[in-house]
Amino acid sequence: MTLIKIASNDRFHYVLVDIHIREGCTSDEDKCNVINELYDILEADSDGRPYVDVMVLTHPDEDHIRGFESYFHQGALAGYVKPKDGNRGKIVVREIWSSPLIFRRKSKDHSLCSDALAFNTEAKRRVKLYREAGAIGGEGDRIRLIGKDIDGKTDDIMPIVYEIDDTIRTLNEVYVNELQAVVLGPLADDEFEDPDEIDKNRSSIILQWGIASHGYEEPSNYVLLAGDASVEAWEIIWEKYKNKKSQLQYDLLLAPHHCSWHTLSHDSYKNSDNPQVSDDARSALSQARTGAVIIASSNPIKNDKNDPPNYGAKLEYMDIAEEHQGQFCCLADNIEGKSKAPSVLTYKLTNEGPQLDKKVTKPSDSGASKRSTATSALFSASGEAIGHG
Repeated sequence: MTLIKIASNDRFHYVLVDIHIREGCTSDEDKCNVINELYDILEADSDGRPYVDVMVLTHPDEDHIRGFESYFHQGALAGYVKPKDGNRGKIVVREIWSSPLIFRRKSKDHSLCSDALAFNTEAKRRVKLYREAGAIGGEGDRIRLIGKDIDGKTDDIMPIVYEIDDTIRTLNEVYVNELQAVVLGPLADDEFEDPDEIDKNRSSIILQWGIASHGYEEPSNYVLLAGDASVEAWEIIWEKYKNKKSQLQYDLLLAPHHCSWHTLSHDSYKNSDNPQVSDDARSALSQARTGAVIIASSNPIKNDKNDPPNYGAKLEYMDIAEEHQGQFCCLADNIEGKSKAPSVLTYKLTNEGPQLDKKVTKPSDSGASKRSTATSALFSASGEAIGHG
């Protein structure tokens, strides 16, 4: 889970990229209370409903969409059910960003979990509303598609489609001066060597988030988020952008596919005596700016054959970070004090680049004890405060 909080004009804009809210996270001490952390950060609208301005689903694997059915409102806002006293209401998603391709690459071996099915139903509802009205709907009914669908299936709704290489400057239909997000994926089937092979990971949405400090326009920080994008995807991306490397630069990189070896190599780390790194894939993921941070959203990374997370991939990312005077970190290792669970990793995005922000824990107003979240990277753009905030 990645939450991006962007200051612009007189408000904050909240973008949530993927979710993974584990069962038992509010009660088990060794699990992460992701949902409480999220509720504590988000604002509520004038009707008291917590919301995100945009939710991005990079691809519909369960560990990228878990919790959607339970914690996020689906359907028209007119049907929103107010919570009982002492409980928190479901989170409203004002605008969805999704891709038709990420749902096409499924099969009997790659079926959708119930949360992914619920998300897909909600996305289709919003597309249907746009087709019927021929215009963007109200908050809670809005959707933007990342990448065109196959066989001209999105030709009639192109005004809500962001294509590859487009630069996105709006969130929930609001122009955000401090935002320049570039669409790098999902890649079309015909770009791959074997276009008929089903690989749900290679279709992940890939976005380079250029974020300026509050009141500025030129990005001072770049965040690269790519879901579980595979080695094949990164090879194609490198071929496309090797003469325009700025499209791949980053100050913060969430290591794709939870620090998997298969993001960097075609070889099996477990079954090969000498697995080789793809030079092109590594080059694509090496465009770190000075002082960049590479984050593995994964379990602890051990010196074994496991994948993901993978020890060999960790070594490659550590080398990349060292080459640029940066650092590599694993969220599972981000444990503070006597907690049994990893804590939230928060960076403030300033004119001097990302600055690690130590989070101050506050008491929870829910029945569950307050703990820190697992495998969650939270980034906020706050070059200067809004008013006296």
